[in-house]
Amino acid sequence: METARLISMVPGLPRSTRDPRAADVDGLFTADSMLRRLHRERIVALSGIRALLMQACDPLAVVGFRRHSVVFDEPRTRLMRTDEWMSRIYFGTSEEAERTGAAIRAMHSRVRGRTAEVYGPIPEGVPYDASDPELALWVLATLADSALVYFERVFGRLSRGERDSYWSDYRRVGELLGLPRDSMPATEAELREYVGGRLHDGSLSISDEQRDLAVAIVLEPPFTGWLRTAVTPVTETVKLISTGLLPAEVRTLLGFPWDPPREALLQSAMLQLRAGIRLWPDAIRLHPAARTVAGERYGALAA
Repeated sequence: METARLISMVPGLPRSTRDPRAADVDGLFTADSMLRRLHRERIVALSGIRALLMQACDPLAVVGFRRHSVVFDEPRTRLMRTDEWMSRIYFGTSEEAERTGAAIRAMHSRVRGRTAEVYGPIPEGVPYDASDPELALWVLATLADSALVYFERVFGRLSRGERDSYWSDYRRVGELLGLPRDSMPATEAELREYVGGRLHDGSLSISDEQRDLAVAIVLEPPFTGWLRTAVTPVTETVKLISTGLLPAEVRTLLGFPWDPPREALLQSAMLQLRAGIRLWPDAIRLHPAARTVAGERYGALAA
């Protein structure tokens, strides 16, 4: 932190050298926090696909998505928008994180109503409210759980203390988004228990129509610009990873086939990614929000 500040004061240096990166300057989260350690990795941003597919299997959440969001009509826009909002919280100043949290809470306050018809296990006339901690927790949990899954599959297993530290950071994100602290699992082990419970308690369901729309999220990965060109040769690998890292229960709900040959391909792809990613230059490996100049607002889509 002090080194970055001193560097920024040296005259004559180009801006990219003189100005510290957002990831290196404390904000709501410290530069050495577990949350920043995970989310500075660009590959972890792809975990948003897994999270969104899991969210698509929560019937009550889907009703709200369909009536108040572009999540299924424009899934790429939804993923990009979520990435921008969350990245401002992860890497922005404390003030920027607070403003972003307030904006998200305001949006959620407008997502409320009653189900107009039966949807899976949800009968007609059931009230829903995006600010409801029980409904919001599934969204928060899928984001955190997916980030952990992607990071550990690429960079190796985290210790129990590191996983708890990450979830402790993420609980702060939850509070910023309006969840009471006591509404969230206290430890990462309890988070896993919560996610596992939802996968097996019969509360998840998806209609044929929503399944087709959700599948499109994987078939049309949310890449733009140079990244879209760069990943064109490995699009099938991205689809394989997006599908393979889903919980088996969600894969079944979505109708994604899975078998030993696909599992072997996934294992091979992850080994190659793990071996190569540490050699990538920062411009490719690090998330753009982590590389942006400290104090500058990240993103444009969600502005």
